[in-house]
Amino acid sequence: KKKKKKKKKKKKKKKKKQLLLCMDADLQHPPESVPDMIEALRTPGTEFVLGTRYGNQGGVSEGWPLHRRVISSGARMLARPLSPLSDPMSGFFGVRRETFEKARSRIDPIGYKIALEVYVKAKVKRDALKEVSFLFGTRQMGASKLTGKVIVHYLLHLRKLYFFAYLYLCVLAVALVFVALGATAKHYQVL
Repeated sequence: KKKKKKKKKKKKKKKKKQLLLCMDADLQHPPESVPDMIEALRTPGTEFVLGTRYGNQGGVSEGWPLHRRVISSGARMLARPLSPLSDPMSGFFGVRRETFEKARSRIDPIGYKIALEVYVKAKVKRDALKEVSFLFGTRQMGASKLTGKVIVHYLLHLRKLYFFAYLYLCVLAVALVFVALGATAKHYQVL
């Protein structure tokens, strides 16, 4: 009987560890949204859940400066071809362990924006994504990490992700350039 209880306890523990949640510690993401994130992640077929300030009931606190809104909007647009994530800069996301494991060996972010990295490298399908809206609050702890260096790191990170996601297009583009150069050289030799 003791062995059965131990096995049951072990199974229960293992089951709990199948859902992973990441949340910045500056309290801009409301901890009270955690149950909604977990519930969404438990939905059959869902592999990735993103906490977003851009959903139906989401938003940012009134104290958020205009320059931050502009930078956030630009960062979202630059990441759009990579994923349908409405808030790829979010530090609040959940992922199933098996989905994370598909990407684990390829994860190599530049900077700290890991949600986009995991989503792209795990090759999560659009229908396996859910988003949970929240009000992005004023920072309670720490200081903003947004500097010129962080912006450059984000752009370098995007370049790596575009290369990962669209490698075949990159190879095709290079091949077309060589074909065009060859045709141009041949044309000028004839003249």
